[in-house]
Amino acid sequence: MREELIHEYNTLTNLRLPVKEPSNVYRMNFIEGAFFEVLGNQKREYKVVMTDKKTNQVIHNTVISNGMWTRTNRRYFTDWNIKVYDNNTNELVFEHDYNAEGKRVYIHLDSNAIGDTLAWFPYALEFQKQHKCKVIISTFKNEWFKNLYPELEFVNPGDEVPNIYAMYGIGWYYNDDRTFNPERAPRDFKPIPLQATSTDILGLNYKEVKPKVDFKDTGRPIKEKYVVIAPHASAHAKYWNYPGGWQKVIDTLNGKGYKVMMITHEPLNDEWHDSKLGGTLQNVINETGDKPIEVRMNQIKHAEAFIGVGSGLSWLAWAVGTPVALISGFSEDYTEFEDCERISTPKGFCTGCFNREWLNPGDWEWCPDHKDTDRHFECTKSITPSLVLKSLNNILHFE
Repeated sequence: MREELIHEYNTLTNLRLPVKEPSNVYRMNFIEGAFFEVLGNQKREYKVVMTDKKTNQVIHNTVISNGMWTRTNRRYFTDWNIKVYDNNTNELVFEHDYNAEGKRVYIHLDSNAIGDTLAWFPYALEFQKQHKCKVIISTFKNEWFKNLYPELEFVNPGDEVPNIYAMYGIGWYYNDDRTFNPERAPRDFKPIPLQATSTDILGLNYKEVKPKVDFKDTGRPIKEKYVVIAPHASAHAKYWNYPGGWQKVIDTLNGKGYKVMMITHEPLNDEWHDSKLGGTLQNVINETGDKPIEVRMNQIKHAEAFIGVGSGLSWLAWAVGTPVALISGFSEDYTEFEDCERISTPKGFCTGCFNREWLNPGDWEWCPDHKDTDRHFECTKSITPSLVLKSLNNILHFE
């Protein structure tokens, strides 16, 4: 038997049969775009065609060989079809239609701002429902949601997330010239609702969805009925700049039997900050300063109403279910949430610059149309206390 085996081996060696190389391996995913690569040693060229099935438009068309990869520039959700042909014979050797069902999809929110987080987060669950997939989500505020969304897997920003089929980043992405980056979102994010940033990138139909927010409810901070105000913001353009407007509203609410609680991080009795409100506000419960966000949630939750500007605390009040009166002239009505009493610039005055221009965070007095003129901040200077009180009455019914 031994001699027979040696004979057969020598015979095969003498025949000098060619060694068959293993077939090339194709790999694809949808991590930051549609991705395809070829691994293996068989020397072949491949034509890769990536098509948007919704529009039937070819988005990416290139030729690669083994040991190479290619990816689309487009990173937002697309109903992709990938076809790969042998570039010499034009034979179709690989095809894949996007299908996330049962697969792992990673969604990361790329802003730590309160408003952005609350606006964009709930659509991770909407994406999961639509695609019947497993969604892994990272936010800078995971503790707000983790216990209330067991359907989602939470990771911290920057954590490694293995074995994913697709990945999408949610944010406002600019080019170097401060225009929006069309590879990161299908349309400009400024002239649309803030929440639509998330639905656009994730390929969902837009509808307002309010997130659930987890916090420890410690009960009413005071026995009396009260209204919370948050008059400060990250840019002067966001302020309500009507002279004496806040004090007029406070005095009226006090006269109607309501305490007024001020909760901003910016301190009361600070000359610079008070000057942006027309002076130090009187007859308010001073809860300003650096306090945990959970304390703010509880203060807002038990208030009869919340009065704010285009800032994160207004979004927080909306999320915890407190009726919101939102004063804004720098943004159009559609920008923030619909479920509020919106107090907007009267007709005939300049408004909505935020939805047209890039807000320069380094310019406190940013007002792109009328800075350093007598029309500086006319959008909110034209909003009178009577307009604010009228909207408050729709919530509180004090008249």
